[in-house]
Amino acid sequence: MAEIAFQRLLVALEATAGTPVNPPTRYLNMVGTVTPRKARYRPDESRGVLAEYFRSADMRKWSEWEAEGPLDVYTLPLLLNTLVAGGIDGSGATDAEMTTSLTGANNDIVWTAVDGGPQGNAISIQYINPAANSSPLDVDVAGSGKAIKIYLATDVGGAITSTADDLKAAVAAHPVASLLVAGVDAGGDDGSGVVTAMAATYLTGGAGADVTQPPSAVLSHIWTFIPTMNADDLQAMTLYWGDPNVQAFQAAYCMPDEVTVTADASGTDGVTLSLSGQGQFPAKTAPSSDPAMLAAPMLLPTAMQLWIDAVTIGTTPVTGRVVSAEVTLPSGVTRKWLAAGPTSTLGFSAVGRGKRHMEMKLVLELPDMTQYDQWEAGTSLKTRLRLNGPAIETVAGPLTYYHYSEFDIYGPVDGLDWGENEGSNRTVELTILSEYDTTAEYDWCWRVQTDRNAL
Repeated sequence: MAEIAFQRLLVALEATAGTPVNPPTRYLNMVGTVTPRKARYRPDESRGVLAEYFRSADMRKWSEWEAEGPLDVYTLPLLLNTLVAGGIDGSGATDAEMTTSLTGANNDIVWTAVDGGPQGNAISIQYINPAANSSPLDVDVAGSGKAIKIYLATDVGGAITSTADDLKAAVAAHPVASLLVAGVDAGGDDGSGVVTAMAATYLTGGAGADVTQPPSAVLSHIWTFIPTMNADDLQAMTLYWGDPNVQAFQAAYCMPDEVTVTADASGTDGVTLSLSGQGQFPAKTAPSSDPAMLAAPMLLPTAMQLWIDAVTIGTTPVTGRVVSAEVTLPSGVTRKWLAAGPTSTLGFSAVGRGKRHMEMKLVLELPDMTQYDQWEAGTSLKTRLRLNGPAIETVAGPLTYYHYSEFDIYGPVDGLDWGENEGSNRTVELTILSEYDTTAEYDWCWRVQTDRNAL
């Protein structure tokens, strides 16, 4: 690689993880590298001479990649498909659904989530035999507010009498369940058949999210990335790196391991993003064509906003005190090397997910003791950090909408440390580790507002 001045990073989301995409669709607008790695096995042997090794063979191949640069609100939605929730491309949401498969005829129902997106995958439906005589049909929503329990009606002898039509009507009439799911007859069923008990079953297939517009907005769009809590829907990327005049490399199945966002109002850098991960061993394959480069707006640390609340998120601003913020998020992605026969490429062939949490570090000047007291009391907090850029538009109101990247994180202040700002005032560094919030049904989420509604 002789001409490092001309190196660049290009990217495309993969429709099938591990199948490379050519041509790439976006510039990453970051400085980075894709580095090939190999693990080689050398057995210990004793052959009567001083040589320590006599044989070796490659056992494993992969790549490691890293990138760093300004946080780019145009590229960020693409990256968040690989880090937070996949299938969000601006085209809308896929509804989660579940089709029953009961014994008998004309009794199966297709239950579909009312709201599209991965949130619907958290909804479960259970048909319960009350094991009692003359029991009425009843619907309840329990647990975290997504567990629908339908208690079936019985006759004087304890036999179930509820039909599929009865269940659809009962759910439609329930003030909470009706906001979660709607039911229609499955296949050629007509709904007249008596149902049977059914274990709690989750809806599946919910993906993506609608890219919404705030009130009166014309050009502004909000991308909301909520982590899927009970499934793995992250997408992989194909990365292209190198010098187009000398050699370009292509690495498929690239997924981040960790991302860090930093905003320091006391410094002179913009909001920065650094990420790192792994992928398959790179091929010496150049892109068939280059994507258009988008000149994305940059976010300014001095324009960041912070809200810290104990009840309703985003209602209590912290003003005139915010020095810096850092958000770190691991993906929880693990790689699996599985036996693939004598034609194995020595690369990983599957990935898994482990548990993860977001960590937010805030540095505040300390003219009052509000946050100190919250830390001392162990108060469960709802914190919103918004990193702003230039304005997108001003509409009736007047309301001005800005490019931004926004984090919601739930949980108490976990750690506290002292610091100073320019040698003239004491600061406090607060560390928040995300904890699951039963109302929000996640421990953190990430939003991006921009003037684009497509990747």
